[in-house]
Amino acid sequence: MQKVIPPRLLVPYLQGKRTIISGYVYRVQDCMRLTTPRLLYEALDLGFEGSQLTASVPELYLMRWYARDTDHYSVPYGPHMGGDWNDSPPFAGNGFTSSREHVVPQFHTMPMPIPAGAEIYHVRDDGERLFGIYDGLSWRPAS
Repeated sequence: MQKVIPPRLLVPYLQGKRTIISGYVYRVQDCMRLTTPRLLYEALDLGFEGSQLTASVPELYLMRWYARDTDHYSVPYGPHMGGDWNDSPPFAGNGFTSSREHVVPQFHTMPMPIPAGAEIYHVRDDGERLFGIYDGLSWRPAS
């Protein structure tokens, strides 16, 4: 699974002041073709009201982890799809982001601890690089 880390939360994560994952998340395999900050911005509906991100953002940070307990994740269906979810964007209500160019299934997780082995990736136009690894207690710089 993966989640875009809002810029205001990167330092709290790295300093151990934030130790949970919550909100909208995506399967890594569904995002493999989203290789630049702009593509991620467009495909994952990151321009919602109140977002700190813009389409011209030069870099993003992604947290990735293995989903070992699928009970933590639900597909957010709105009433028009037979569900009971009602939320503000990036919620689309149909189990996918609202992008017309990129089909990306959307999942939601209630607050859960960051699993040991989670990784943070730094994504720029020229590619991505491993930035840090969570050992279960703290973030370690990637070597």
